[in-house]
Amino acid sequence: MTTIPANKLLAIIEAQVHLVGLGNDLSAVMDAASAKAVELTDADGAVVELLEEDSIVYRSASGLAEAQLGLRMPVANSLSGRVLTSRTAALCTDSEIDDRVNRDACRKVGLRAMVIVPLIADDEAVAVMKLVWKEPREFKQNEAEIAQLLADMTAMLMQRATREGPNVLKQRMTLDEATGTANRSFFYEQLQAKLTSAQNGHAHLGVAVVRIDGIEKLPEALADISRRIERECRPGDLVARIGHDEFGVILNMASRRSIVTSQLHRISLSVTGESLPGLSDAALRQACHTGSSLYPEDARTAIELVQAARP
Repeated sequence: MTTIPANKLLAIIEAQVHLVGLGNDLSAVMDAASAKAVELTDADGAVVELLEEDSIVYRSASGLAEAQLGLRMPVANSLSGRVLTSRTAALCTDSEIDDRVNRDACRKVGLRAMVIVPLIADDEAVAVMKLVWKEPREFKQNEAEIAQLLADMTAMLMQRATREGPNVLKQRMTLDEATGTANRSFFYEQLQAKLTSAQNGHAHLGVAVVRIDGIEKLPEALADISRRIERECRPGDLVARIGHDEFGVILNMASRRSIVTSQLHRISLSVTGESLPGLSDAALRQACHTGSSLYPEDARTAIELVQAARP
């Protein structure tokens, strides 16, 4: 192992302290760890892929890989799968000439080089952290070591959940602690799956976004907002907190735009119908912004649907 510069070691230690402070919010832990890895290695993006039965799920994604958040892929015949099996890091300097990788998947993401390190909890490889670059490159700047140090701390925090029960880890990965609703990772996983279904059935799919400016400063009000949104949801809809002050809704029965518009109006009225602790009726109405999008008219990918819906 090469020597990591002192300034980067200090940054890693500071990041580890921050991760511990996030506690049981494992989604936030993964996001923070991968974001710090990107910062310290100048990567173009990062992914944390969680092993779930015979698949790997993109539970955290940023930068170049953000559009793949929620993606579920077979673990077999993938470089991530090799890392999970061998429990050792893997470097890919150029995906176009590396026979270990799924070349089509790499092209879809737009990556050419990557570092993949395992997350080991209770002596089992449960996930990988992947750093990605747009261009081929040689690895000479401690990229794998930096990623592994951050991955190890993430794995230690995940280990707590694995010891509490077989389903606790996935629950912590997919639920937002403040609201009890789905989190950003689970939202995109479900949106990816529903988009595939809509594409195969030539159907429509709607997405709504509700933003309450400053609501993250009123944590006691977050659960109330999510309940107000859920009151106007239909069977098959999904509400999730997808940002600090933002909620997303997958509108499962959006066969046409008028239905989406009508449901969004009801959601807006439900959210702003009464004051919140620390926020008057008038202030809430001013802070609340809503928007929607419809597949396939407005966008064709999960990330683009959400972007099109943002008010």
